[in-house]
Amino acid sequence: MDNTILHGRRLVVFTLAVALALAVVVVLPKASSAAPPEPVDDSFTVGDVCDFPVLLEATGKAKGIELSGGRFLDISPGLRVSLTNTEEPTHQLTYVITGAFHGRDLADGRLLVVATGRNLLFDPSFGMFLTVGRFTFQVNEDGSITRPEGKGRMIDICSRLA
Repeated sequence: MDNTILHGRRLVVFTLAVALALAVVVVLPKASSAAPPEPVDDSFTVGDVCDFPVLLEATGKAKGIELSGGRFLDISPGLRVSLTNTEEPTHQLTYVITGAFHGRDLADGRLLVVATGRNLLFDPSFGMFLTVGRFTFQVNEDGSITRPEGKGRMIDICSRLA
């Protein structure tokens, strides 16, 4: 699978959480489940989620798989995400994001996503969190997402980077 397409699919997850920053939805062609995850190496700055801009640098591997019935599965085995407060560059965090996103289209045009494992979620409406466990959120037609709800731990990235 083309690395640009796979990388774009992984960014969909980030984009869902950063709708005002990126506002992009990427559609992947159906991927073979036998193909291994593809390398990811990207960085971008996220504004409007903390009181300061956050530089996000992601490296590792990720894979998007389209399933039948408007469903998808995004996995990121060994994806490493470094986060930097751009106003205080010595305030940095690095996490291994080994979670998965299980999604499906809803009849009203929204997307229902279940995040399992360790995932980074962010949106101007609620901030930026590392979630560990099982959390559910919806992606609205405008790209904004609802605050994640579920079982597990939510680590407030903005407060740790402040």
